[in-house]
Amino acid sequence: MMVLSDHALRKMEQRHLKKEWVLAALDTPDHKTTGYDNRIISYKKIEKLFLAVVYVKENEKIVVITAHWEKGFKPKKEA
Repeated sequence: MMVLSDHALRKMEQRHLKKEWVLAALDTPDHKTTGYDNRIISYKKIEKLFLAVVYVKENEKIVVITAHWEKGFKPKKEA
């Protein structure tokens, strides 16, 4: 189950981000990393930009904290 926080909903509206893009970043990320306070960041390439979706796992729920475009993002190549 996925829940969008009030902050995430506000930022998605301000940034004109579609819910389907956020879901795609969660379901099939192009890259994934850990951020501040063990938050998970999933990246999904949408056209020419990468969408970053920041979330935490709480029991069986995924709580999306925020989402934003990540300008100049280049995923690190794995060895």
